[in-house]
Parts: sequence; structure tokens; C-alpha cells
Amino acid sequence: MRWGVWAGDARALLFSRRAAYSIIIMAMLALLVAIIVRYSPEGLKSALEAAAPGSSGVFEYLWMEDVLDKLLLLIFISFGSFVICDLEDDRMTAFVYSRSMSRSEQLLGRLTGSLASFLLVFMVGSLIVAAIGAVIVGELDAPVFVLHQIMVLPMCLFVFSLTFFLSVPLRTTAPTVMTSFGISLALSFAYSFLLMGGDTAPSELNPLALGYRILVGLPLEYAAGIALVISIVLIGGGFFWFTRKDI
Repeated sequence: MRWGVWAGDARALLFSRRAAYSIIIMAMLALLVAIIVRYSPEGLKSALEAAAPGSSGVFEYLWMEDVLDKLLLLIFISFGSFVICDLEDDRMTAFVYSRSMSRSEQLLGRLTGSLASFLLVFMVGSLIVAAIGAVIVGELDAPVFVLHQIMVLPMCLFVFSLTFFLSVPLRTTAPTVMTSFGISLALSFAYSFLLMGGDTAPSELNPLALGYRILVGLPLEYAAGIALVISIVLIGGGFFWFTRKDI
């Protein structure tokens, strides 16, 4: 019974408009960035390449610095808010969590289904983005780009986990999305302002700085580990909080 419900949640999300729109948005942004890079003056390209020595080129720099950790935050947040907010918005929470399965089992199913669907959608979208960049720009090392996308997954998981945690007290989509987006955006801009102030390396405690650390070749293991630990704490805390509180 429980496996069928869990698989149903994952399948519904994987083939939902949320998943399709996420991939379409990633493809459209990749096309926009590729066109900008393709037709940018050489001086601008040289300046961007100098800002990220050792990276896979201007396309990847713009993608990971300006698109991934700022514009695509809403995709990560969308999947994180699915677990609780969709039920709250449809006033289905009491009904769903009163079925024969325990609240813990049903929440675990929705949580794992949402996370698995998000990871798959993100990787499919990343492959499409790499293909678009390689075809239009022509200078992108597509395998390295995809590898860097995989390496930045702890950042994505952090945003997902933060959204899920916030959805427990905030309950519905609008306040959850706005709060999670605001916090994530603030973390993203925080390290950007510090870099402009002269710091050569963003804090390892800031998960939203992982993309920049990858681009400039800074050590990643410790920072990524911190992001994963924070994510586990947020998911565990949200799970415990929700299963112990009244609906």
C-alpha cells in the first residue's frame, strides 16, 4: 500500500506541469545566455573569463553566477514547497494525513518523491542546457559543465530543504515561496558583495556560494559537506516538527 502511494506521489510530480515548466525555463534561460555569449563583444568575454579563471568559459560563468544561484532558485523552491503547501492550498491536508498510513509514512513518501523528482528534473534540464550551450556557443566543455552541475547539487538540496522546513509553520505556497526565495537570494548576494569588497573566497558556511567556489577552483569538499549537513538538519527538523504538531 505505502509503496504504491509513494510511487504515485513521485510519478505525479515527475510528469506534472511543475516538472515540465522547470525544464522549459532552464532551456529558455540557457538559450538566452548562449545568445548573449555568442554575440557579446570580445572585450566583455575576456573580462568575464578573467573573473573566473579555470572555468569552462563565459557561458558557464554566467550560468552558475547569475542564473543558477539567483534565477533558478524558484525551481528548487517549487519542489520543496510541494510536500506540504500543495495540500494546504487545496485544503487536503487533514484528509490525506488521516488515511490508514501514519502521518510520518505519508510525509516521508511525499518528501522523498519530491526530492527524487527534483533531482531527475534538474539533471535532465542540465543536460539540455549543456547541449544548447555547446551548440550555440561552441566553446563550452559540455561534460565538464554537467559535472559542475552535479557538484553544485548540495546548494540545490539546501534550498529545497530550507523551503520544506519553512513550509511547516507557513503552510501555504505564497508565504513559503516568498520567504525561502528571500533568504536564498540574500545569501547569494551576501557573498557577491563580500567578493566585490575584496574577499577572495566566500564563506564555506554559505551554501549559495558553491557555484563560485567551483568556478574558481576553491576547495569544495568541506563547504559541500556543510551544505549537506545543514540540509539534513532542516529536513529532519521540519519532518519532526510537522509530525508532532496539530494539522
